[in-house]
Amino acid sequence: MIIRRLTGLAAVAVLMATALATPASAATTDLGASLGYGSRSGDLAAGGGKVFVSAEDRIVVTNAQGDLTGAITGLSGVYGLAANPAGTTLYAALAGSDQVAEIDTATLAIKRRIDLPQHPCPTSLALTGDRLWVGYGCFDAFEGGFLALDLTATTPVPVAVGLGLHSAPKVVAAGDTLVAGEVTGVPADLIVYDISGPAPTSRGKIDGVTHDQSEVRDLALTSDGTRVISAFDTPYRFDVWDTTTLSRVGHYGQRHEAYPTGLAISPDDARVAGGRDWNTDVTVYDATTGATLFAADNPAGRFVTGGLAFADTTLYALLRDTGDHLHLWRIPLP
Repeated sequence: MIIRRLTGLAAVAVLMATALATPASAATTDLGASLGYGSRSGDLAAGGGKVFVSAEDRIVVTNAQGDLTGAITGLSGVYGLAANPAGTTLYAALAGSDQVAEIDTATLAIKRRIDLPQHPCPTSLALTGDRLWVGYGCFDAFEGGFLALDLTATTPVPVAVGLGLHSAPKVVAAGDTLVAGEVTGVPADLIVYDISGPAPTSRGKIDGVTHDQSEVRDLALTSDGTRVISAFDTPYRFDVWDTTTLSRVGHYGQRHEAYPTGLAISPDDARVAGGRDWNTDVTVYDATTGATLFAADNPAGRFVTGGLAFADTTLYALLRDTGDHLHLWRIPLP
């Protein structure tokens, strides 16, 4: 992936194209759920023609058009979500009960609950093949780390990597790479692992002091795991890192465009979506050139941290209004 900035007439052309594209964005759907102040719930996953939204004690379900179709209730502190590539199974991190729930996306029934009593507050999920990666650790306990679950086992046994972090890290995984990012603390590191073998091996870290980084808001990996894109509280842009050399190789957007708080990469790696708190809330970039393909302020309040997900050429964004009610914004892309 080669990333460059457009200048001069090219930039003008991109801005004109963006202005024409913006009115095509679809309306929002009131999801009938709310998030409390400071909640780390509010994750999105798409699969099987459905969209799933975690909302503290439930998972709200819509169809691909964003219409409400159901909900999975009786959950305790549901945070991170991950759907398998076929869209048949959804995994949910239940921080309130120290479990991961495995859910049939057709029936919305919970097939099993995987207990994690020794690894409390599971929060973030990433899926590679038959392994589910879980970021765990309660706030202010300094026991945050990540673990792997073999989903083919009848009773998966957690294989954990303790990092002693302030709280559960944000984890993303693809190809042979896993990245764990510190979501609390200043400065904040990205810690990179090779997961090609039976146990993760460290490649090193992208140092928060060196790069003036604080509090990871979201991360996204290319499908081959060779590039990770970061949304830190600071700096105010989406940086791109080589996951082998751990060097910064580019960025999307400019500094001082408001707080970057969400990221998603399209399934074909062709588009990168970024969400921001205040200013232009959602921007979609051409992954190779960095050109802006879409940019708009959201129509229903503020963008929810981490609330972006692609399904083919449709982007879904999670919003919250002034009363903390959740809305789903469906954005069809060309």
